[in-house]
Amino acid sequence: MDSKTVMNSTSSQMEKNVGMGFKSWPSWIGRIAILWSVLYGAMHLYWLLGGAGYPFDASMDLFRAMVTYLPVKAASAVFVVLSILGIFIGIAMQMPRVRVFPKWLILTYAWGFAVSLLLFIPDISLIMVMAYAFLFKFDFNWMMFNQIICIMGALVWSFTAIAYQRTTSNACEHCGRTEDGKKILLVQWARPITYIAALAPLPYALSRFAWALGIPFGVDPKFLEDFSSVNPTHHITEWVFGSVCIGGGLLTLGLIQKWGEVFPSWFPIIGSRRVPILLAVIPASLVAIAVTAAGFVFTFAFFTVTLGLMPVDNIIVSQIWGAVGPMVFWVPWGAALGLAAVAYYYRRRGQCAHCRRSNPA
Repeated sequence: MDSKTVMNSTSSQMEKNVGMGFKSWPSWIGRIAILWSVLYGAMHLYWLLGGAGYPFDASMDLFRAMVTYLPVKAASAVFVVLSILGIFIGIAMQMPRVRVFPKWLILTYAWGFAVSLLLFIPDISLIMVMAYAFLFKFDFNWMMFNQIICIMGALVWSFTAIAYQRTTSNACEHCGRTEDGKKILLVQWARPITYIAALAPLPYALSRFAWALGIPFGVDPKFLEDFSSVNPTHHITEWVFGSVCIGGGLLTLGLIQKWGEVFPSWFPIIGSRRVPILLAVIPASLVAIAVTAAGFVFTFAFFTVTLGLMPVDNIIVSQIWGAVGPMVFWVPWGAALGLAAVAYYYRRRGQCAHCRRSNPA
């Protein structure tokens, strides 16, 4: 056997082992959650003791992350406590037959921690990076990297909660299917959820198209005039951002359409081939996370200003409906998009390699 054959054989075996490793994620995802809690808790302990590099920036004022409303030491102390709890909860989840804590408490912590990491940590920076990438403008820093770390932690804790819930519910821990073969409720509601996800970005897109055309939608004409003089190329920006939202809405419809499962025949090279499931699920999920996180910040800012709960410049109050109002739809947009992506995955997945169960007819 020559060296080339040996290398090919070794490479194939490594790829097979990696693939099997990912497919067996329920067996190791809990340990990753514990490790994440240890490392991130240690980082906040360092900041609690006065270390440099605290990653949350309160200088963004109105559009800052929720966690920045806490003093540095208070926020770090909260994270240290949550991380310590996460270590103990994570260990308990590794022993589902031993009821160290009640099941409801474990799931409440896991899902609550995951949701908190998604909603209270990110600001609008990540969605700005994603949006300005379409204009070939890139800006990345330590604060954004920290937000990504927290989002990864949220995903790890979410999957840990899913694995634990399946294990303790007599379902297959790999696919979640049960012996009764009931159809997943989310799949049954996939169509209306997907329509919500496709239509939710329209208010933002239409407002930006109006600004691009010089129509002061939701703002004073003087504000738009001054904005144009300060940023002469803003028309291009508004057209791009609005078009991205419209395009994203149209692509979202593919989650319930035939062309979202099989590439149209007129596509070069890949025409008539099946769309890989993750090719649709991963981008939709990433956008859903970024949009939901930013939408939460925008929604908080919108109601804070309109209800007079925060002292701000009067010019912000007068422009809030047009500048930020359309972003109030971003939370339902992101949530619906995430659910639509999950429903798409559940609908298209094949037979489970572990329990041999398939989707109910």
